[in-house]
Amino acid sequence: MKLGLSSYCFRPLLGSGELSIEAMFDWVKEHGGEHIELATFSFAKLGSEAGYDLTADTETLDRIEAASKATGIVVSGICLGADFMGTDAAARRVQVETVQRHVELCHRFGAKFLRHDVVPWSHRLTGAAEFEREFPAIVAACREIADFATQLGITTSVEDHGFFMNSSARVARLIHAVARPNFRFTVDVGNFLCVDEDSLVGTRAGLPLASFVHLKDFYVRRTSPGPGWLNTLGGQYIRGSVFGFGDLPTQMIVDAVVASGYNGFISLEYEANEPVLAGCATSLDNIRRMFEIARTTRPTLSVV
Repeated sequence: MKLGLSSYCFRPLLGSGELSIEAMFDWVKEHGGEHIELATFSFAKLGSEAGYDLTADTETLDRIEAASKATGIVVSGICLGADFMGTDAAARRVQVETVQRHVELCHRFGAKFLRHDVVPWSHRLTGAAEFEREFPAIVAACREIADFATQLGITTSVEDHGFFMNSSARVARLIHAVARPNFRFTVDVGNFLCVDEDSLVGTRAGLPLASFVHLKDFYVRRTSPGPGWLNTLGGQYIRGSVFGFGDLPTQMIVDAVVASGYNGFISLEYEANEPVLAGCATSLDNIRRMFEIARTTRPTLSVV
């Protein structure tokens, strides 16, 4: 396994200018990370995330490429939003072609993995009828992107992300409908909570289809603790925490990753309120400790 971080962890510091792209790569190297996964909007100026296109940001791309070469920290993959909903075929074509440009960007960086959304992250599912209505167009778009990506040796995926294409069963259904060997599951161990699926159950169900794994932790409350908490689809409240500090069964989740035989990239996605660099460092330490425990209790598995 190769442990690293998503650039999403550093979004507050990148956006404010407190941390440069080069310093981000340096920090990851100094703290023993092996890769950085690029969440595209991480590099947008504050307030301009919605219209940002990393493929058009030549200066940022050149700096990422140079920093990766200078530090030896590889770019493992790219994550971006996409929206294939609705009846406007022209708008959907624009979305598909945007994702395809990011597939080409993966190829430029030597990255083999791209995660794209299929609906806006914040869109909340209104019911089964809406899902069934939108599903065929989503399948067609994902299949077209996967077919494009296979020419470049890229694996595409959908994550359990947001409130629509989330839950292990829903994502698995999409993967089987697309029916392409290079279309897989980015398993985010915490995001299942957005649709109130147990994080351990969702992780175990998703791992056989996984091409990438995101690690994060949340505090979970049944009633509203006040401002700053995300309201889940089922009415719970969650907020990011240092990995190992929250309410997810993090050791059992790590045990499940090891037991599954997964041996690919793992990204920390830190989104807690504690200071970013300290929170990331503590999270990495906790992840390494938990993986060591998992390896010790399952000595027949090789985790490198």
